[in-house]
Amino acid sequence: MNAEQRARLLIETQETADRLNKLNAFMATDAFPKLPREDKDLLYSQQRVMSEYVQILGKRLERAGQQFKHAKPSDQ
Repeated sequence: MNAEQRARLLIETQETADRLNKLNAFMATDAFPKLPREDKDLLYSQQRVMSEYVQILGKRLERAGQQFKHAKPSDQ
């Protein structure tokens, strides 16, 4: 993987992790429990898939020689 590909992968990983953090923050609000059950189920599914995706992207970065730690909002 060349430097340009690594940079694009890092950006994709950071952006996806940021969106996941925003989803997690929304799910921690008082508005989330008030959603219809089907909407909550879909958001839980989205959260799981996004989390797995960020982990996969992070592993790809590690294989390319670059570390990535997904900082949760409480870690920032």
